[in-house]
Amino acid sequence: MKPGDRQLLILEILHQQGEVSVKELVAQFDISAETIRRDLSSLSIAGKIHKTHGGGILPQIIGEGPYQQRMRENVSAKRQIAKTASELINPGETLFIDSGSTTLTFAEELSVIDNLTIITNSVDIAKVMGAVNSVQVFLIGGQYGSDNRETVGPIAISQINKFRVTTTVLTVGGIHAEAGLTDYNVDEAHIAQAMVKNTDKLIVLADSTKMDQIAPFEVTNFEKVDYLVCDSPVNTIIKDALNEANVDLLIAS
Repeated sequence: MKPGDRQLLILEILHQQGEVSVKELVAQFDISAETIRRDLSSLSIAGKIHKTHGGGILPQIIGEGPYQQRMRENVSAKRQIAKTASELINPGETLFIDSGSTTLTFAEELSVIDNLTIITNSVDIAKVMGAVNSVQVFLIGGQYGSDNRETVGPIAISQINKFRVTTTVLTVGGIHAEAGLTDYNVDEAHIAQAMVKNTDKLIVLADSTKMDQIAPFEVTNFEKVDYLVCDSPVNTIIKDALNEANVDLLIAS
């Protein structure tokens, strides 16, 4: 049996059972444990399963919920993350900041830093930063989403591509050792990808609820990330993946 066909059958088993062990799959397909582990690794890298010690499970994919609801969640953790991340920003920098509850909190922490240039697709972030005298703000145009109060789509991406910035600051829907950074909204994922493409340094902000999660849409891999700022230690698997990609992990406190 070809590996691709066998992996499809493994996915069918997982959808029926929710989880499966290497031992079960060895017996099912009458092949070596090493071959099964390679199949599970391939499926995990593709974001289709979550590889566990001794087997695999279906990834937990949950939506983020409405923007106003997210603003009320993990408020203290987001503030700690924002304060720690703001210490990475120097006067005179040019930043992309994408839309999100954590990045909005981050923007509030930037008010004490002089001579920044902010490019964002978030109306709320533009409003916050526009109130600071020493900050220059560019609000990206495009299709407007009223829930997140953000702009997305081809026009927004075209405008992002006209800038080159020193630093991009993003939030994401999920962080996973093998799937990397992912998001629940395809339009927001495309915005983030464009920002990553046109930056010198990438800072990712994520509270503990984002860890070991896989959202449907890829943003980027760990190799593109310079700093990951979160509110609590990450598990060993993610930590090892970050170290391998030379990502600086900062735990806010």
